[in-house]
Amino acid sequence: MIRKIRDYLDSHPKEYELVRYVIAGGLTTLLSLAVFSLFCIAVSVDHTVDGATDLQANIGQILSWIIAVLFAFWINRRMVFQVQGGSRGGILKELTQFVLSRLVSGVVFELGLFNLLLAMDISNTVSKVIVLVFVMVFNYVVSKFWIFSKKKRQAAEMPPEKAPQPKEPRE
Repeated sequence: MIRKIRDYLDSHPKEYELVRYVIAGGLTTLLSLAVFSLFCIAVSVDHTVDGATDLQANIGQILSWIIAVLFAFWINRRMVFQVQGGSRGGILKELTQFVLSRLVSGVVFELGLFNLLLAMDISNTVSKVIVLVFVMVFNYVVSKFWIFSKKKRQAAEMPPEKAPQPKEPRE
């Protein structure tokens, strides 16, 4: 059974990439929950997650978001989109784009769409599920076609003599 699944995924690279993306997202979510929970347990008076003050919970949320985004960058780059190597500057540029895209998805979807759905009198749970789907699709598309784009990587690896040359202005 596992061999059949592996053969199928090996012969369907697009589907395999999506499976890797879902696994990476699940691992990132678990890490975020673990960091948040452990932080709250460590700092709260009664050493429970729910015992953390609002300030402590917010600090835990920010800390877990930062660690989750850094982990998501690494796992998406290596496992999902299978990017190898790269210059320090190129990797830093990808990381910056990745963080910016996560900030945009957080503001637009997590805050904006969620509140719009609530204003439409849709339940918290249904709103959260809808938002999660939008966030997942947005983050995948941005990562695949902007941050970790194969065309962009190929252009960066192309020797200067084979790179497209700018056209000379006509007189």
